[in-house]
Amino acid sequence: MQDPIPQWQASSLTQVEYCKAHDIKPHIFSYYKKQFSSATSSVKQSSQLVPVKLVTEDTLIGSRLSAGLSVIKRTHSNGFSLEILADTELSSLKPLLELLRSVS
Repeated sequence: MQDPIPQWQASSLTQVEYCKAHDIKPHIFSYYKKQFSSATSSVKQSSQLVPVKLVTEDTLIGSRLSAGLSVIKRTHSNGFSLEILADTELSSLKPLLELLRSVS
């Protein structure tokens, strides 16, 4: 079964009318509607830009060491690397990690 939600949204039918016309049980339609809603909201969230400050590696390492901060460095096989402070708020990393996962 194809995802009925975009087809329903393009129609002028109510959910009940659409279900009857396409022989879909209402609970199945609700499931697809919830899945479609989750998928579109995650796409909207992941397409937001995240500001990034670019610095040279020497500047970054020197400033971190002089401040006594712990840094976590992750280097990916395709060449990019990510350095974050060990005490960085995890909620601010989620969009960045999702973006990196989508391009890797």
